[in-house]
Amino acid sequence: MTDSPGRPQLEYRRVAGEIASRIGSGTYPAGSQLPPEKALAEEFGVAYETVRRAMNVLRESGLILTVWGKGTFVREEE
Repeated sequence: MTDSPGRPQLEYRRVAGEIASRIGSGTYPAGSQLPPEKALAEEFGVAYETVRRAMNVLRESGLILTVWGKGTFVREEE
């Protein structure tokens, strides 16, 4: 995958895309809690900060919601 011809896709976008795909397929259904960011970093083989950036992308797109002290959840459809 690439961001544009000749440029490799940034890792945080790859991770965000994979998580978004899992949300879309129902692997992470609406209302469910996502795994902790450190666990996702280990699963994807990336740095913790990469997952944090990916989560920011997903939050900005409205797919997830983070509740301080509770975790990150797949946003319910309104």
